[in-house]
Amino acid sequence: MTTKTYRCAVIGVGKPTLTWAKGGGHQIGYAHARMVQAHPRLELVAGADIDAGNLEAFQKTFGVERGYANYREMLENEKPDIVSICTYVGLHEPMAVACAEAGVRGLFLEKPVVHSPAAFDRLSAAIDRSGMKVSVAHIRRYIPALARVRRELAAGTIGRPLLFMAGIDGWDLSEWGSHWLDAFRFFNQDRPVNWVMAQGRVRDLRGYGHAMEDHAVACFTFENGARGLLDGGRAIGPVGEAEGGPEAPTMTIVGSAGVIYLRQWLKVVDIHHVAGRTAFTEPAGGDRGEATETTWTPYCAGLVDWLEGGEAPPTAWEFTRGSAELNLACYLSIVRGDRIDLPFDDEARAIDEWPLEILARR
Repeated sequence: MTTKTYRCAVIGVGKPTLTWAKGGGHQIGYAHARMVQAHPRLELVAGADIDAGNLEAFQKTFGVERGYANYREMLENEKPDIVSICTYVGLHEPMAVACAEAGVRGLFLEKPVVHSPAAFDRLSAAIDRSGMKVSVAHIRRYIPALARVRRELAAGTIGRPLLFMAGIDGWDLSEWGSHWLDAFRFFNQDRPVNWVMAQGRVRDLRGYGHAMEDHAVACFTFENGARGLLDGGRAIGPVGEAEGGPEAPTMTIVGSAGVIYLRQWLKVVDIHHVAGRTAFTEPAGGDRGEATETTWTPYCAGLVDWLEGGEAPPTAWEFTRGSAELNLACYLSIVRGDRIDLPFDDEARAIDEWPLEILARR
């Protein structure tokens, strides 16, 4: 059994103070650093950030000796085996390509993955050329309740899947919504999406380095006929119930022979089917479904095992690239005011900016 220690680095260390406010500052770099340091065979050797104060705080918190203002310099000097990219979406693709060109073997890549269809193509080409193993931070694929839903659907417990549905009260289709879009694909065995129709309201809101929508809704169809519906501006179901009252489902999956509700922040799988009703309470995933032991730990171990000849993990690029494509297609549909068919046509592939910037200019 190998005892190799992998040298790791973080690009975009983030702020020392955590906030869940919409717009940024979620300390994702800190989450990656804790994940790396918790693995017995990973060594966090360096961090890079353009903010000197944030970088200094990160180094003190995690005992990292070397910090860089320039990530390319870090890649050249440190030659890390594994890199975490924790910056905003607009910087992901050039940084990931630079990692591939520098010989990085494994990449933990935050979501939303890329800012444009052109960037999607460049990243895909770089991964294919280099053989770099990329694991996208769709860590909720590891939440036990989501894995349970995937198994129940594969077993035909509620018949043929017809509709995957959720609403996000006051957020967007990318930062939070990308988790939900990916979950729908995960439930449906990562089948391809044929087309997307979406609408959105874009005014002056900005965050994460780009224009954001005030409210957007997306509908899409998989190749097996199942549909997805995500409302990024409003929750679906009762909101703000009193303690002990009826609870709104976090997600709803409708099948030809029953319904599955995911409740209590992705902890309870409530199945209504022709034979009656069954409910499973899975291990807690944390307040936001991101507890270390159920998500970050297996996410980290999955990439390490993959580097050592194991199977590609559920978060591997080959499984999650379709989620990045779907996320972009939602916004392109809003911009065009038309249906977007997948894969992208040549006109869509030529777009090389965050699509909502086009609407913001209008």
